[in-house]
Amino acid sequence: MDTQKDIWHPILKINDNLVVMAKHEFKNIVYALLYKHTFSFVTPRKLLESEIFNIKYQNPKDIHTIAEKLRYYRHKKGLLQKDVAKYVNINPSTYISYESVNRDYYPIDILKKIANLYQINVTELMDEYNLFIYYGQGKKLKELINNLNWTKKDIAKKLRIHAKTITSWENEKVRMSKNTYIKIFKDKVLT
Repeated sequence: MDTQKDIWHPILKINDNLVVMAKHEFKNIVYALLYKHTFSFVTPRKLLESEIFNIKYQNPKDIHTIAEKLRYYRHKKGLLQKDVAKYVNINPSTYISYESVNRDYYPIDILKKIANLYQINVTELMDEYNLFIYYGQGKKLKELINNLNWTKKDIAKKLRIHAKTITSWENEKVRMSKNTYIKIFKDKVLT
């Protein structure tokens, strides 16, 4: 067997990543395209940490905070925090704060980019409060006010805030804090 016939030879370089290759095979010349694809091979910095996390949470539906959902999907993809930060074009320290459980609100545009990276719907990353903001706090607040049949002044008095604050929430000019959301919609202090 002639070893020269079994060897692929580059015959045309199309660009840095694409080359036409050829070899002799049974009195014929066989051609093939060779595409050089490069990517960085990354693993979580602390493999043990990601293994423990993924054993604890085998299904993302079991996770209730955005921080832990972000960590879950990042570990599943084998990415580092700095890789995700680079993809969504934010400072790595900002992304690290996203995986902190002390954060309440996450910018929707950033969550959409992260969801795109993980190939999931953005709502799969959100907790109840961020879903409330995403689907329109004003709409939900107006529904509640109509159902209670109260005036904004009555509600403002009950919450110890100015009536204009309620109008700002309804018009989505000001984002309602998570504590206020919990007070109104979870603890149901108005009902």
